[in-house]
Amino acid sequence: MSTDKSALRVVVADDDAFTISLVGDGLRSQGFDVATATTARDAWRLLVDGDPHVLVSDLNFGPGTSGATLLQRVRREYPWIGLVVLTSHLSPELAVEDAIELPPNLVYLVKSQLKSVDDLANAVRGSISGSPEERTRVVPEGAYLITTAQAEVMRLLAGGASTKALAESRGTTVRAVETMLARLYLALDLGSDAASNSRVAAVQLWQDGRIVVR
Repeated sequence: MSTDKSALRVVVADDDAFTISLVGDGLRSQGFDVATATTARDAWRLLVDGDPHVLVSDLNFGPGTSGATLLQRVRREYPWIGLVVLTSHLSPELAVEDAIELPPNLVYLVKSQLKSVDDLANAVRGSISGSPEERTRVVPEGAYLITTAQAEVMRLLAGGASTKALAESRGTTVRAVETMLARLYLALDLGSDAASNSRVAAVQLWQDGRIVVR
């Protein structure tokens, strides 16, 4: 954090270097004082040491503490800090397994739906106004609807889990998982079998933010 006491202080946390650069520079151009972190642990340290006004955080940081857990801890211990989620996914369940831990009254932004730096800056300001603007996640045309259970499978697929690993994780049989995968692929309009090409195509849809949990 800089010594400019007039600027709103923001911590931006994301494990993607490009996003960190883009968001950090964009907010600085809008007059914000920005510090960045690539892990939830480093973000927490910045929050404790820097006394920021707002945290802008991704949800999935890979192994370790998730963004959902970080946001919940911030809301509990520093309730005056504004919270903004900035994620690739239309539904938080597609990003992290502990999405239920997300605190209420935060601003939820989907990266692909941001039109300008002004939108992000307005979201940051709104998060500390005491009554953040109600933001409805827009489901883009062509998005695919899946269930919460299918979202869990989708996260594991995106992490590279094999069919056997999926079965072990869910405490079920390989045959049951094959059935679940076939239904997931049908929901994503990818066919009715568990072929490897369907698996790759499903992960691509997940990466592109084209899946939403109903």
